[in-house]
Amino acid sequence: MRFKQQQSRNELPDLEITPMLNVMLVVLAFFVAVAANLTEEEQHLMVRLPQDSQMLAIDPPEAIATPPAEREVLQVVLEEGGQLSANDRPIEKVQLLEQLPGYLQQSPHRQVHLRVSGDVPYESVIETLSALKGIGGDRVSLVIGSSQSR
Repeated sequence: MRFKQQQSRNELPDLEITPMLNVMLVVLAFFVAVAANLTEEEQHLMVRLPQDSQMLAIDPPEAIATPPAEREVLQVVLEEGGQLSANDRPIEKVQLLEQLPGYLQQSPHRQVHLRVSGDVPYESVIETLSALKGIGGDRVSLVIGSSQSR
């Protein structure tokens, strides 16, 4: 059995670059054609829209036709020292917790937003939020940030 002799290490292998050049020229021609079409300003794309007689009558769904009910929000602010205010009126915590079920039962769209003002201890915030959530459930939210418009 004879083995083929290996080429000497000084000889460089032959590389066929013709197929690679063919591919590169095709890609270049493609991009030149696309760029030429994009830069022409006088050529316009003609689009024919359907006429009134060809259009289908589609009624909008009921959900889109009726506007969603606007949410009513009770803004509760917990201030330093544990004072509470509801819609900018001072209120005691016991009084708020007594009146909250009636407020939420009047409409399913009513929500309660608790905002903390100033330096209030974390425990006090969690205690107040837990008490409100115990009554209102997922309709009670903690507002984070300094935005006064919420």
